Amino acid sequence: MRIVVARYNEDVSCFSPFLDHCLIYNKGSEMDMQCIPLPNIGREAHTYLHHIIENYDNLDDITVFTQGNPLDHSAKFFNRVEDLLINGMPGHFVNLCDQVIGIHGLRCAHWPYGTLPDVLPVTAKTLLDPEFQKSIWFGAGAIFAVSKEGIQQRSLKFYQKAISLFPTTPFCGGYSYAFERLWPVIFNAL
Repeated sequence: MRIVVARYNEDVSCFSPFLDHCLIYNKGSEMDMQCIPLPNIGREAHTYLHHIIENYDNLDDITVFTQGNPLDHSAKFFNRVEDLLINGMPGHFVNLCDQVIGIHGLRCAHWPYGTLPDVLPVTAKTLLDPEFQKSIWFGAGAIFAVSKEGIQQRSLKFYQKAISLFPTTPFCGGYSYAFERLWPVIFNAL
């Protein structure tokens, strides 16, 4: 199992018991732990896509994707990771967030700051299907586990197209929020 940590400036010392499983991508200030530096673009979604693209042919059987401080959105994150280590995955995708929110018709009331209303529909239609209207249940915080098979249900070219949507500036244009909502669909978990 691999735990992919998308760090900005969070204290990631809470991952110490799991360091053998962690790969920390750092978009913030320097840190004393081993990490892979990335440019500060696209929040955690860009980091997740980067990891998938760079490791597509040698993914671990299970990959846990998390922000630098998972406890904000998943109070029992480390218990859930321990359970995955012991028992494995019950399917291709497991939401690890405490709050699960529904979206119907690609309109989400839980959209950051009430802005960027078209980014989710545009992203879904660009990557998935021009007629996409599926109901979605997503974990607030984009913290989840996915199997290698779940990731590889989509081609490497799909993920390369997905990462190309991100601007090359720290402001992600809302795409990270769109991906937060679309991860279960991308991994065919719905």
